[in-house]
Amino acid sequence: MHPGPLNRDAIVATALRIADRVVLSYSPRLHWENAVYLDGLVLLGEQMELRLPGSGSRFIERAASVILDSDDAIDTVYWGDGTAFAQAAMDLYRVLPPSDPRRQALLKTLSGPMQFAEHAVRVSPGDGPARDPWWIAGGYGTRFWQDDLYMVVPWLALYGSTQDGLPGNELARNLAYEWIEAYVYEHRPVSDDSRQAAVPSTKSRRGLLLWDESSGLFQHAPELIGTAEYFWGRGNGWALVALSRAAESLDTPYTGGRYDQVIASEAIRQMLRVAVESLIEHRTPDGGWGSYLSRPDQCAIAETSATGLLTFFLAHGVNEGWLDRSTYAPVVVRAFELLMRRVDAAGYVSGIQPPDIGPNCAQKTSNDEINLNFGPGAVLLAAAEILKFTDKDLRGPADSNLR
Repeated sequence: MHPGPLNRDAIVATALRIADRVVLSYSPRLHWENAVYLDGLVLLGEQMELRLPGSGSRFIERAASVILDSDDAIDTVYWGDGTAFAQAAMDLYRVLPPSDPRRQALLKTLSGPMQFAEHAVRVSPGDGPARDPWWIAGGYGTRFWQDDLYMVVPWLALYGSTQDGLPGNELARNLAYEWIEAYVYEHRPVSDDSRQAAVPSTKSRRGLLLWDESSGLFQHAPELIGTAEYFWGRGNGWALVALSRAAESLDTPYTGGRYDQVIASEAIRQMLRVAVESLIEHRTPDGGWGSYLSRPDQCAIAETSATGLLTFFLAHGVNEGWLDRSTYAPVVVRAFELLMRRVDAAGYVSGIQPPDIGPNCAQKTSNDEINLNFGPGAVLLAAAEILKFTDKDLRGPADSNLR
């Protein structure tokens, strides 16, 4: 455990060890596991620059060089994971000076992701040709995994926002609304044609899809609809981080016309408040969140990537003002203290659940056998957001019943 009370110097020191240790995998933009780390670099660099000008620029520049100088095939991306780098691209666009010519170059990297995002929710067999069918029935639609909310939605919302000099791209904004609407509510038609049934083309809601209304949490995939047993920690981290960031950016009404109603920012935040109460109830005894949210008794030790994402989510709600600071800041601080104990002197992060496991208690520390950059990335996201806390927040009330 880090010595003494939590403070900014300790947070920055831990984050720097992580940032400098990670080595990117192949196809550094297309590989989704790198995308979380790249965005963590940008957000960490932004907060360090605000704290001490010049101290965070190397991290911002590192992310920019990967996004702009890599040669992997982002123009033909055909699955949600491959678009996740666009989140770092849009955060870079936001933090670079308005006169920096790289901002326009960053927008050009979004061409392939935009084509995917539009085709996946708008193009049925009668509307246009199929795309590559990997993960997608017949080359139409999307896989409807909760991960895709993180991989696709936040950058669409940022690209569509008019706040603080953002591009205000109308198509991106409408697609962000449509992706959220189509993952929360069922808009897929009833059809014997699996290609037709894969596209969320029904104008009105036919019920709920991935969102569980009673808990505010998200199922991983449509086959789990109606169950309340298999809520996945990291998966809900993906979904809740995505929706909290999207709600912040969706500042202009929906004009797409594809659906007769969509979820706007305040309704999204209301969903998220319900989720927060579930998260408080399903913490592990050490103050974080396990991979199996429904059964914290089976996962008594928190999983790092879920805890990192959910710590960011709660801290973001506090910083944006839709969660009560005095109530939830102590929860965030305790969870982040746990994350700091997962980082060794060399910057290696332990306790990360590998991909392709879902809601069970399996964990694995990072090593050379499997790329786990999403784990360090989640911790960097949490660090960047908790750096916005006041000194009083970081010290925390000793008697908080939620701590």
